[in-house]
Amino acid sequence: MKKNYLQIMEQVVKCYTPEHIERYMADVVANGLQEHGFTRVTVNLGILIAHGRKAEYKERFIEMMDLCCREVPTCMLRNGENVGNEFSVKELVFCILEVEKAGILAPEYTRRWREELSKIKPFDTYCEVSEDPSVALCNWAAFGAASEQLRKYAGIGDESAFIDFQIHSQLCSFDENGMYRDPHEPIVYDMVTRLQLAAALYFGYEGDWKDALCENLEKSMDLTLLMQSVSGEIPYGGRSNQFLHNETFYAALCEYYASALKKRGDLQKAGMFKRAARRAIESILPWLAEEKVSHIKNYYDIGTQYGCEFYAYYDKYMVTTASWLYMAYAMADDTIEEVACPSEKDSFVWETSEHFHKVFAKYGEYYAQWDTNADQEYESTGLGRIHKKNAPSAICLSLPFTPTPVYELDMKNPSSLEICGGVKGKEGYLHPCDGLGTYRVIDKEVTDAYVRVKCFFESEEKQQMWETCTISSEGVVFEVEGDGDVEICFPVFEFDGKHHTEIFVQEKQVDVRYKGYCCSYTSDSEILLCDDVFANRNGHYRAASIRGEKYLALKITIDACD
Repeated sequence: MKKNYLQIMEQVVKCYTPEHIERYMADVVANGLQEHGFTRVTVNLGILIAHGRKAEYKERFIEMMDLCCREVPTCMLRNGENVGNEFSVKELVFCILEVEKAGILAPEYTRRWREELSKIKPFDTYCEVSEDPSVALCNWAAFGAASEQLRKYAGIGDESAFIDFQIHSQLCSFDENGMYRDPHEPIVYDMVTRLQLAAALYFGYEGDWKDALCENLEKSMDLTLLMQSVSGEIPYGGRSNQFLHNETFYAALCEYYASALKKRGDLQKAGMFKRAARRAIESILPWLAEEKVSHIKNYYDIGTQYGCEFYAYYDKYMVTTASWLYMAYAMADDTIEEVACPSEKDSFVWETSEHFHKVFAKYGEYYAQWDTNADQEYESTGLGRIHKKNAPSAICLSLPFTPTPVYELDMKNPSSLEICGGVKGKEGYLHPCDGLGTYRVIDKEVTDAYVRVKCFFESEEKQQMWETCTISSEGVVFEVEGDGDVEICFPVFEFDGKHHTEIFVQEKQVDVRYKGYCCSYTSDSEILLCDDVFANRNGHYRAASIRGEKYLALKITIDACD
């Protein structure tokens, strides 16, 4: 697996052509380091060169590394707060250690880089620094702690008190399950922040807060496995989601857990994490095999920034995929034998804490996810994901739609949408995904991965509605009961930025064919395919609906095409 990580790192770095790197370097020479994307290109080139790859860049790499190590100690004071040194320093140290280990350069080079990085003064170099550890800081503080721990590990500096303060400031951001609560609880920043703190431990953190940190990582260990979809992907939820680097940092976190479990003698569970890491990486390989590789899970031209937040541009986020691959490589123990992980073999239903408000259910080859109180800037409330093993993730749904996205789209959504129910009020149908009601899980069981939720609407009529989702080996059945007329709305995949799906409509069935699979929606009631088009990070979907009195059911199946 370690060899695989290096091979895939090389695939990622190949996305940066010689011309691209020259333009990138010219900009940094002219304007100084503005963010950490250039540093990541530099260190990943250096690590690959140290492993006998990308040798043609050796001389240019030395120049790039000189520039980065010289700039990092001073660039924040010169350019402002958001240069991202918290991210860069750790990776520069990784690169130095790999180059030294390989012996590919005369010692004078790495000695020079070490001398430059020894000039780092944390309060001048990092943006998010703790002066009062009782005050919670955002995830950048964890990155800063990991970077300083790596400097200490490499013998380049010792800011032990600073590291303790940074880690202490993070401890009040964990929930009762050991998940990390960055503002608005995005799933990405739970996992990637735990990874930074895990890396600090892996590379020798022994400070005052080691036990408390270990306790939180222990609490969230099993949940990390359960959050992996049958597709190998991390959950949706909040910012920085649907990027290729999501699965590489997940793999790195799994490698940390696998190594830690082996040390305590639990080879069974260690093998599960090892397997989960492989499944995560395998999920992004088709994207990396494309002629034009994107850093996000759609086929729109990267220049459009489709599906991306303003900060999530290609130069920075493509190479981030490689950086997390290296962390997976660094912590991987290939003596651990893989064991089938929960996303392959188990059936389960579980809920996060109220802070993350997610529900996950798996049975056989199907996997579903709900958000019961979504951040409307990214998603909407309700059933927002149904995956089937081996099928394209977007063929049914990977994440819901919101009319107020803070990421780039090519159209405006008419409203919120996912797989949802509605109940008729005086002025039309009321849907909980629109934020009109309260959404609460009232029953769940594992037998057929069954979840039932109740919706309370704050209208004059005080309507109530119940949604039930049952997952079995035969597919997913979504049922709605309500006071009076009810409706089921759902999205039908239409376009991924490059490929149009084939959509076949019958009176009570809609089939979507895409990349060798068919997603079928069937009901005892007439299905209406609407003109409204909705967009999320993955592409365009058409809205569909069925209506009836008091009760409706929709069956969803995903199978390979004949």
